[in-house]
Amino acid sequence: MSTTRDTLDDPAQTALRQYIRGGGGFVGIHNAFGTEYNWEWYEGLLGGANYYDHGRNQPGTVVTMGGRDVSTAGLPARWDFTDEWYNLVPFPSRVRILAKVDESTLPEGPTGGSGHPGHGRNHPVSWCQYYDGGRSWVTTLGHAVEAWTDTPMTGDGYFLRHVLGGIESAMGHSPFCQ
Repeated sequence: MSTTRDTLDDPAQTALRQYIRGGGGFVGIHNAFGTEYNWEWYEGLLGGANYYDHGRNQPGTVVTMGGRDVSTAGLPARWDFTDEWYNLVPFPSRVRILAKVDESTLPEGPTGGSGHPGHGRNHPVSWCQYYDGGRSWVTTLGHAVEAWTDTPMTGDGYFLRHVLGGIESAMGHSPFCQ
């Protein structure tokens, strides 16, 4: 969760691969996308996506893509949240998108300092996939400390419910990637 750059040495990378190949579950949160840039297998674990840029922390509306998955069950169709809305390159592939941000609700728009134009009508923020024998549930959300603490923040309860469902399903305690 929110790691940066190369954090795993060769033995740790091997252990993570073996764990996933043995049917293990992975949950990547927020800056998990800013980690292990030069490791193709890890990028695959993230759905083939990598962090490109983001604008400033700003409010936006998260759109829940159905309520069948345990991580989206009980969430409203739309809920407000504040975050750094990551732009990704490449775009996630062969994944089930669970939530996206409605870019039209971002006051400053989706673009970051590097000029990425955003993802338009399909700007994913959470998805899941079966990968290399295991399970991977990831979200680009989770930047603000308030989302994780008792300090009130709009949408934090929905966010935490979403993450908890992702953790439970990646662990195999609930049906995965429904």
